[in-house]
Amino acid sequence: MYQPYVRITSGNVQTTLDSVAKNPVGSIYSPPANLGAPLSTKGLGAQPVYKYVYYNSTANPAPVAAPAPVYYTDESFTTVSGNAAEAYFTTLGACIAGYIMPNTTALSTLTAAQLNQSYLFMQIGGLLVGAYAPTTTTAAAPGNAIVGSTTGNWASTVLTVAAVAGRSAGWQWTAIASSTCDVLLGADAFWGS
Repeated sequence: MYQPYVRITSGNVQTTLDSVAKNPVGSIYSPPANLGAPLSTKGLGAQPVYKYVYYNSTANPAPVAAPAPVYYTDESFTTVSGNAAEAYFTTLGACIAGYIMPNTTALSTLTAAQLNQSYLFMQIGGLLVGAYAPTTTTAAAPGNAIVGSTTGNWASTVLTVAAVAGRSAGWQWTAIASSTCDVLLGADAFWGS
C-alpha cells in the first residue's frame, strides 16, 4: 500500500535504521518529484519507489559501500536478508526484493550488528544511481537485466535479456565503475513487492 507520508527518522532513506517500526512494515512510498530540477537531472522521470521492510539475516554479512540487493525470506514480503542463500527459496534467484538503502558510504559507522534486525527502506522502483554492482557479470553492460543470485552476500547477476529465466529486479543502466552502476528498478521485483 502506498503511504502519502512516511517517517524517515534520520531525514535520509540511506541512513535510516529503526530499532522499532516507525512506519507500517511493507508500506510503499515515493517522494514527490523536484519540480524545479532541470530536465537533464538523472532519474527525474523515473522517481524512486521505496518499501519499508525488516532486515533480518542469520549470516549477517558486513554492509557494503552502496545500496545493495536483498532477498525476501518469507511470504510476508516484509522481511529481507542480504544473503541470497537465506531467501525464501533460491531457485533462479527469484526472491530478489530490491536494494536496501543503508550503506557504509552514507553511514560510515554502519556495522552488520546495527543493520541486522532493523527496519529500513529499500528501493524497488525508479532509477537508483550508484547501486552495488552485480557480483556475477556474465553480460555486464547497460541494458541487460539484473536478476537474483542463489548464493552470496549482496549478490545479483546481470544477464542478457534473452537469457533471463527468473524474476528480474531491473536493468543495468550504466557501465560498472568502482563496483557500482546505475540501475533502473521496477521489473518483476516491483510487482512482487
